Amino acid sequence: MTDSATLPISDAQRRELEGLGVRVRFPANHVIFWEGQPSRSVLIIQEGHVAVTQTAEDGAEVFLATRGPGEVMGDEGALMGEPRSATVKAVSEVVGLDVTAGDLVKFVDKHNLWPDMYRNAIRRRRESDAERALLARLGVLRRFAHMLVDLAAEMGVKEGGRWEIAVALSQQDMASRVGASREAVAKVLRLLRDEGLVVTRHGKLTLLDLDGLRRIASGDR
Repeated sequence: MTDSATLPISDAQRRELEGLGVRVRFPANHVIFWEGQPSRSVLIIQEGHVAVTQTAEDGAEVFLATRGPGEVMGDEGALMGEPRSATVKAVSEVVGLDVTAGDLVKFVDKHNLWPDMYRNAIRRRRESDAERALLARLGVLRRFAHMLVDLAAEMGVKEGGRWEIAVALSQQDMASRVGASREAVAKVLRLLRDEGLVVTRHGKLTLLDLDGLRRIASGDR
């Protein structure tokens, strides 16, 4: 189970849960949760984005996802009394609400949300496993194009025909997410820049042709 996702609750219940939280702020690159540490609280993201990573059996860091406003981070570990199953790092300034594990458990008990929480956890795991199995069959270029399209949907800001992604994702972060070496990702980035599909600057990634990236991701070129 990954330590992130939106809780299956109503808008009124969400407002109640947010009322239990303490406002917190983290700068870009700050590690909010460490994999393996006790799950003492959850974070409701209000502004900014985070990266979710996990350590593989061989010790490599695997990039799982990026999450943004509206997401609740760390809920499964907090509810089950288990250690953090993933590391969560701010990739831009993050503002949110910190809710203790005890308050979250009381909230779930009060609204009898345990069946919904269990079903939601199973659904997320199946979706994650299916996506990983699909991407594992693709080459690095297609996996990287998939990632860029996902980043546009998750945190991109459209400006004219461009998509601006202002996050602190290093080439190593992106390599971990697509399951490739840093060198392979650098080569793919050079190719996409040469084809006029992306522009990279420190702390910012611009997608010039999202439809072109979608075609690469789908194998239509």
